[in-house]
Amino acid sequence: MNGMKKTALIFVAVLVLAMVFAGCQKAAAPAASGSTAVKQSITFTGYPMNAKNKTITWFGSEGYVPNAVYASADQSPFHTGLQDMLGVTIKWIFPIAGTNSAQAINMTLASGDLPNIMFGGMMGDAARYIDEGTFQDLSPHMQEWSPAYWKWIHTNPAYDRAMKTDSGKYYGYGFFREAGGWNDTYLGPVVNKTWLDQSNLPLPATLSDWDKTLRTFKQKYNVPMSFAWSRVSGYGTGISGAFGAYTFADYRLYIDNNKKVQLANIQPEFRNELQFFNKWWNDGLIDQDFLSITDTMARSNALNQKMGISITSMGQMSNWRVDADGAKNGSNWIGLQYPKGDDGTLVQVDGGYGIGSVVAVVTSSVKPEDMELVMRMLDYAYTDDGNLYWNFGKKGVSWDYGPDGKPAYLPLVTNDPDGLNNSIDKYGGSTWSGNCIQATALLYMKNTQESIDANDLWFYPNQAISFPSKMPNGMTLTPDESTRAADLRAAISTYVNEAAIQFLTGQIPLSNWDAYVAQVNSMGAPELLKIYQAAYDRYLAR
Repeated sequence: MNGMKKTALIFVAVLVLAMVFAGCQKAAAPAASGSTAVKQSITFTGYPMNAKNKTITWFGSEGYVPNAVYASADQSPFHTGLQDMLGVTIKWIFPIAGTNSAQAINMTLASGDLPNIMFGGMMGDAARYIDEGTFQDLSPHMQEWSPAYWKWIHTNPAYDRAMKTDSGKYYGYGFFREAGGWNDTYLGPVVNKTWLDQSNLPLPATLSDWDKTLRTFKQKYNVPMSFAWSRVSGYGTGISGAFGAYTFADYRLYIDNNKKVQLANIQPEFRNELQFFNKWWNDGLIDQDFLSITDTMARSNALNQKMGISITSMGQMSNWRVDADGAKNGSNWIGLQYPKGDDGTLVQVDGGYGIGSVVAVVTSSVKPEDMELVMRMLDYAYTDDGNLYWNFGKKGVSWDYGPDGKPAYLPLVTNDPDGLNNSIDKYGGSTWSGNCIQATALLYMKNTQESIDANDLWFYPNQAISFPSKMPNGMTLTPDESTRAADLRAAISTYVNEAAIQFLTGQIPLSNWDAYVAQVNSMGAPELLKIYQAAYDRYLAR
């Protein structure tokens, strides 16, 4: 899910689906939708389906890629096991190494050689893809052939709203977090409490407190604030809200208190944030290599005590604590409350509605007679048994019910030499993202208690500001809007991303701010905001 530059989508002509769906916007019975016109390739009686003679091609990006210890999906317990649970042969397709998810999706769509199922960040342009014949409109079949999913998305109006276009066409199977906001607010500030105690410092609560803490750590331990770039660049989290700002660096649209779409990168509060960070940069309080730091490098820095305060995820904090315990280095990483401005300002924290930004779709390459098979495959994750498999793996192999009647990992997972946080990804498919419902129990099982406490601290006191400013996942653009927005967004996002770093590091003086804003506006920012405002208004009206 992060600060990556996006390129304009380039599409080529694709085969037009021969089967004509009825123009209904709500799921209907087979007789009403015409779905009985084509004899289906299966007679569904439950899972596993007796369809191993069928091979379904499945493109998976984001969290779908097999654990790094496996050379292919054929070696991955989750991927091979899913075939058995479904009773269907799956040919997995993953992005080429070195290609990010957005690039891989664009290249796959442009190739014209479409997999049957595609998973990734494609929600915003779903209406366009359906209009072009790339994705199938699932509305005529959803209630009948994906009953578990249909039931799930109708447990919350927000779920239902996100999974259909403005005209009411259901287009895919989403990623949901069971506990909603708590699962979404999985990232925030952390500190080495041992160093605070050694320095006789309280937990920093305001920007001035953070400044004092950083300067003390720099003087006493000769370390700056350090973090994985992906954890701060695209989220607008950490300490941005203390300035009244909605991004740390990267291009970001947000919803203001008047329900208006705004570009965070041209707001005066963002300028104030950059000015503050520029002083920290000049004073050596920020890691000078921050742009290139990954989660792996940040974990190494934490283990080797090369930082004392940071911004990271609940899962990464668990890794840091396990490492510190193993090394017996005395570090005691704990969660920090999001800082406030000295005047009490805190406008937003990392969070959301419990709806991910990724989706699984059925493409036009699926033959009409195979539609039920494919939609039953995707529905499995939302059934009771499928939910357990996607979260924990196969019962009796990677997990079983504990004395309390709740799922518990077996020694295969808990004794894995790669560590718990890594091993669960081998057996389950919801650890990072997927077309499924991520169980909150999974997060409790894989994280340390201190990391869970940190997540509680990040979310519960800030619940009211964890989601209102976020552009809702599932908001869709019309085909014309999508084409125009892609062009504008590509140029503007590249420019503001690069400028933010240059302002922060002083390569461009902040006296050039007005000229920068004028340039962004001249590149079409007002038009871009108008497009997204219209889309947001339609989303609210669904």
